[in-house]
Amino acid sequence: MKIAFLASECAPYLKTGGLGDVVQALPEALSKLPKVEVSVFLPYYSRIKYSGQWKTDFLGYFDVQLAWRREYVGIFRLKTRKKKLQVYFLDNEQYFKRGGTYGEYDDAERFAYFSKAVLELLPQIDFFPDIIHANDWHTALVPVYLDTQYRSLPGYGSIKTVFSIHNIEFQGKYDRNILESVFGIYPSQESILEFDGCLNLMKGAIECAN
Repeated sequence: MKIAFLASECAPYLKTGGLGDVVQALPEALSKLPKVEVSVFLPYYSRIKYSGQWKTDFLGYFDVQLAWRREYVGIFRLKTRKKKLQVYFLDNEQYFKRGGTYGEYDDAERFAYFSKAVLELLPQIDFFPDIIHANDWHTALVPVYLDTQYRSLPGYGSIKTVFSIHNIEFQGKYDRNILESVFGIYPSQESILEFDGCLNLMKGAIECAN
């Protein structure tokens, strides 16, 4: 079985709370099971990239389409001896060279970019997982994008998705006006995300995770 973990943080590289602990411990435990391969995908924040603590290999780059914009995606992989547990960092300094991790004015765009970029990355590294495990609102668009934009493409059709809620207080709530301009999702698909008069990314993941 191949499992992909997507999250906004993971100890020891960057941690602000319990999410970072889980994304460190659970992939580690699963990778020790027979015939299980795990890959963890994280944003390449400047706090990780320039810390000097983590040695990585640059694997290449590509562009991802997010609504009306095309954005650079750099692919870095942690140097490790663990063949069954790989850690990938997605690089884009426009989104991730910031002083903090969360609370930026463009968080919706930053994490929509990350979610879309990971899905586009899979064929680049020849890793189509059996299961994608998304965590909290930052990666909640992954099951949504998978169902609405990728299911018909080679390699994506049989992927299952799991969505874990670590902190339900933060759900990724945004104005409905950014559905197309930021997320690149058609108005006909708005009902997947719409809840209580706004877009709710966590609600979308709950609907689409299978």
